[in-house]
Amino acid sequence: MTDFYYPVLSDEVNLPMYILGIGARDTEFHFIREEGYPNHQIIYCVRGSGVLRVGGEEYSINAGDGFYLPPKVPHEYFPTEEIWETHWITYEGREIENMMNYIKLDRAKVFRIHDLSSLDAIFKKMLHLMRTNYYYGGQQCSVHLYQFFVEFNRVVNMQNGSQDSAKLNQLKPVIDYINTNYRKDITLTELSELIGLSPQYLCRLFKECLNLRPFEYLARKRIQQAKLLLLEDKRNINEIASEVGYNDCSYFCAVFKRHEMLSPAEFRNLNKKSN
Repeated sequence: MTDFYYPVLSDEVNLPMYILGIGARDTEFHFIREEGYPNHQIIYCVRGSGVLRVGGEEYSINAGDGFYLPPKVPHEYFPTEEIWETHWITYEGREIENMMNYIKLDRAKVFRIHDLSSLDAIFKKMLHLMRTNYYYGGQQCSVHLYQFFVEFNRVVNMQNGSQDSAKLNQLKPVIDYINTNYRKDITLTELSELIGLSPQYLCRLFKECLNLRPFEYLARKRIQQAKLLLLEDKRNINEIASEVGYNDCSYFCAVFKRHEMLSPAEFRNLNKKSN
């Protein structure tokens, strides 16, 4: 399949993210871009094989492999077989940097897609919309682009085979301990000793598996419990702060507001049942 589309943009540029171009090629071209491409790109291989050169390294790109190229990063890619079928998207938007950080695309990167069919189904839906719905296609594709990134996170970052499963299993005693003992004062040394790791390696393992640091996970657990108590318990905020592990109510309120964009009192008033 060779098909591509570059929409004429209008109101789409006001959306959090939008597509600048989308396409599929039976045989990808040979591109040498010494100054890079001006926009974000994701390109993945469906059939055949090719090569990517970026950052002084050379990568073989086969079916199920893909790569992300940030704007203005010099690169070169080309087929090494007669058929090198690729699907590609180029995109922008005011929330793209945040999304790229969330799905761990903070630099040029080669990745493996563990469920190509599910990601490709969203891609094909976007390409079809662009080709058949001239007026609303770009707006609808903004929704599907968000879905594409969420699915990307699942099939690339959250399904890295047995190695990542082993890492999650290794973390399980720590996660279980936090879930049970979140009310207590917990130290990083205490957590790392549960599974015989250094505190530094434990932090790295948490970041790799959950995209959080251990104390960020602990804070989320405490805030989650605090929200339940604020709605189901008549105790004052000082008492609730203490119940979920915060001895300093002011600090509890600051952490709560950082996560919820509301103070504990505002959250309670907004969500409490009417008498």
